Amino acid sequence: MLLKYKKIISFLPSATEILFELGFNDIVKGVTHACTYPTEAMSKPKIVKCSIDIDKLNSIEIDEKIKELYSNNKKLFVLDTIRIKEIEPDLIISQNICEVCAPPFENEYDQILKILGYTPKNIILNPQNISEILNSIIYLGQEIGNEDKAHQKVKELSDRINYIKKTLKSFQKNSNHNNNNIHIKRPKIICLEWISPFYIAGHWVPQMIEMVDALNGISKKGSQSKVISIDEIEEFKPDKIVIMPCGFDIERTEIEAKTILNNNKRWQSLEAVKMDEIYIVDANSYFSKPSPRVITGIEIIAKIVYPLIFKELDVPLNSFRKLTQ
Repeated sequence: MLLKYKKIISFLPSATEILFELGFNDIVKGVTHACTYPTEAMSKPKIVKCSIDIDKLNSIEIDEKIKELYSNNKKLFVLDTIRIKEIEPDLIISQNICEVCAPPFENEYDQILKILGYTPKNIILNPQNISEILNSIIYLGQEIGNEDKAHQKVKELSDRINYIKKTLKSFQKNSNHNNNNIHIKRPKIICLEWISPFYIAGHWVPQMIEMVDALNGISKKGSQSKVISIDEIEEFKPDKIVIMPCGFDIERTEIEAKTILNNNKRWQSLEAVKMDEIYIVDANSYFSKPSPRVITGIEIIAKIVYPLIFKELDVPLNSFRKLTQ
């Protein structure tokens, strides 16, 4: 394997995952505090840290603290300039999708060039949908030097998506045959990326819902995540609601949801809540990042939306569950 670069630093957790998937472990020399997968990535030098301790704050406090930082023109992310200079990277992978998820490279560009005294190659990844996530794998394989492995990985992920589509198509065909062409009702789904305030999940999440033949609510494929009101949720009348706070694992999501939502009377009056159709997922692993594990997220959504059809589909243990009252 002939590699084009020798020292890579990644400002983007999803890119870090891809780099390890493609076998570039040894040339990844720096990652962010949020690069926790695979576990080997956690041993790499941290070249970006968060200026607030998110692990010790709840959803409301995180939202307030971020707003406070921005209003005071302070940075959410801090670069370890000494470590970056020591690494002397020849490739930096960054993003400008979301300023809360990872530091946008253009905000730090002049600072990094001043530190290094030269201009390393910069790859900016901004996938907004599933196809672009898969294309980012191919692109990194081509650019760094393992295109065959990249195509192999994308084929494997595409096959998993196609399995879900074929299973749904087959089930619908059999149902039409056995029930005199009566179509199965497509459930209406809302995915909440934050719960105080309510944020509807955007980017690739709406497409994940569409891929399992459900009706995505309020947001559109490729759109930004945005604040929504309880009025909008009530108006859409979702059959199921999936709670996936950005960057949270399932245990933290459950604590946050119970603390905040159990005291919300209008939330409690939603039909989906009354019917026990509220689900929590491991957002940090399978939904928040445009990484290969988003495909596992599609499989999780398939099991949530059509539990009987996908009863035998394996997903990671503790990746989703119903939110109990």
